[in-house]
Amino acid sequence: MPLLSEIISLLKLNGHQIIDSGIDPNISIVGGKNIFEAGANEITFLSSKYKEQASALLSNVKAPLVILDSELMSDLGNTKFSFCIALSNEPKSTMVDCLKKFFEEKIKPEIHPTAIINSTAKIGKQNFIGAYTVIDKDVIIGDNCVIESNVNIRHSCVIGNNVLIKSGTVIGGKGFGYVKDANGVWENFPHFGKVIIEDNVEIGSNTCIDRGALGDTILKKGVKVDNLVHVAHNVRVEENSLLIADSMIGGSVIIGKNTWIAPSAVLRNGITIGSDCVVGMGAIVTKSVADGETVAGNPAATIQKKK
Repeated sequence: MPLLSEIISLLKLNGHQIIDSGIDPNISIVGGKNIFEAGANEITFLSSKYKEQASALLSNVKAPLVILDSELMSDLGNTKFSFCIALSNEPKSTMVDCLKKFFEEKIKPEIHPTAIINSTAKIGKQNFIGAYTVIDKDVIIGDNCVIESNVNIRHSCVIGNNVLIKSGTVIGGKGFGYVKDANGVWENFPHFGKVIIEDNVEIGSNTCIDRGALGDTILKKGVKVDNLVHVAHNVRVEENSLLIADSMIGGSVIIGKNTWIAPSAVLRNGITIGSDCVVGMGAIVTKSVADGETVAGNPAATIQKKK
């Protein structure tokens, strides 16, 4: 367990101003909690969204350290507190830095003996591969990945470095593509593509990402995919975009950079969602969306445009 002084040293090193209350710097810190629950051996944070409640919340704090939104400091005047304050323009992000540095469990690299890995697959260094995970022929996996239990990675998929794939997810299954034959009977369209997942992507549990038909399905660097998401064949998601729980991305959709697809949104096949967009919860998106727009509703309509 780190001492309070060690956490404060990290915050100072990262450029944060510390307001010292005289509290014992040798207190052992066991973790972090929200501002409502943090105890005497836990750190916490307070963002500007609680501006109206800030004084009341801070008056009841038991934690020895609060990472405080710099915007709130002017409202507090010369109030004296019994805890240390670290000022931050992004308190939640600063809290994450502390939690990762001192408290996040480090997963040790290992390949579980029940994992099934095809002899043609290429596995990089320092990876964790969990129980009953199946890695198919010609799959390529980079370094420092965590692939949890019961994951299925199929058909020549390419996984980059520092990728997290949670339990129950299927990567590279055949997409749902059909054409009618001469007799009007539905016939499956062959899928020869693969899924390409670049560095620093995270994929939640029980998510399906289908391989491409004639091209590839691609998730670019830094994309985050929640649990229970479906990404159909030939989809392309650009850097740092988020696909949240229960969203459904139709075939051949293109999603730009830094775009947020909210829970239960449905994107019709073949459309393009621009960069810096927000697709609202439960939206049914049937038409392409320009850069910077926020859309919501059924059918989805623009409710805000980029200024």
